[in-house]
Order: sequence, then C-alpha cells, then structure tokens
Amino acid sequence: MQLKMPWIDNTRCTRELDCPAARLCKHDAMTLREESGDEPGTAAGPPRIDLEKCKRCGDCEHACRERAIRMI
Repeated sequence: MQLKMPWIDNTRCTRELDCPAARLCKHDAMTLREESGDEPGTAAGPPRIDLEKCKRCGDCEHACRERAIRMI
C-alpha cells in the first residue's frame, strides 16, 4: 500500500499567517512563512511541508478551509 503525500495548490492557498492546517499538524511537519513585504497580512508563500516529519495522516487536508491541500 502506497501512502499519499500532501500537495499544496498555490492558486487556492490564501497564505494565511495563522494557517489552520499548519497550526493543527500534530507532527510539526508544516512551517509557516514570514509575512509578505508586498502584501501585508499574508504570508510570503504557502506553508512548507517537511516530508521527513510528515506522517501522511491527512489532517492538514481536512483543516484547510480553502481546500488548497490535497493528499495525492
């Protein structure tokens, strides 16, 4: 059985500074980026996913309000 991996759709991600998917990751596999210099109030990019720490549980997919994270 092959486990799925999280993928972030950059066109759907709103780059929240307090991203619920990153905040709720029990494995600390998602890292938020710093605030954007061009767009105050948003992060410079989507959260980073550390695939070494990720346990491929899918919690991030369910926590993302924008449906930007998919397990593929």
